Amino acid sequence: MARSFAFVALIVSALCFTSVLAARKVPADNVEVFTVIGKIYCDPCKFEFETRLSKPLAGVKVTLMCKKEEGNNVTFVKESTTDKNGIYKINVDGEHEEEVCEVSTNSNGKGECSLPMANKSDRIGLTKNMGVSSLVRFVNPLGFMSKSIDSQCGSVISELGLDKLDD
Repeated sequence: MARSFAFVALIVSALCFTSVLAARKVPADNVEVFTVIGKIYCDPCKFEFETRLSKPLAGVKVTLMCKKEEGNNVTFVKESTTDKNGIYKINVDGEHEEEVCEVSTNSNGKGECSLPMANKSDRIGLTKNMGVSSLVRFVNPLGFMSKSIDSQCGSVISELGLDKLDD
C-alpha cells in the first residue's frame, strides 16, 4: 500500500513539474521573450564601482538598443526606468543573434548624483545560441557619481586594501 502511494505521488509530481515547464512565457507566435535586468546606482566615492556606500538610483531612464553589426542599422529600441531599488527590466521579443545590443543610461542621474561615469553602457547577448539556456540576461551595474565625496570613503579604501597599493 505504501509503495503504491509513493508511486502515485511520484507520477503526480512529475505531471506537475512538466506542466510548469509547459507554462513558460512564450507569445502566441512562438517568439521567445528575453528579460534584461540591470541596476543603476550612485557612487559617493567616485570609485566607478559599487561599494557598501553605493545607493540605488530610482527614476533613471535606460535604453536598450540593438544594431546590425554591419551598416549600424538600428533594429530594436526599448526604454525602461529604474524602480526604488535602482533595478530596471526590459522585455525583448525574439532573437538578436546577428546584432550588437547595448543598454545605456539616458539621463544625468538624480540630484547630488549626476556626474556620469566613464562606462555609460554595457553590451548584452540576446540569443539562445551562446550557451545560456535561461531567457533572463543580467547587465553589469551602471551608475553616476556624486558631486562631492562622502566622508566615509577613506574607510572603504582601507577595507578594500586599496591604501596598501602605494607601499
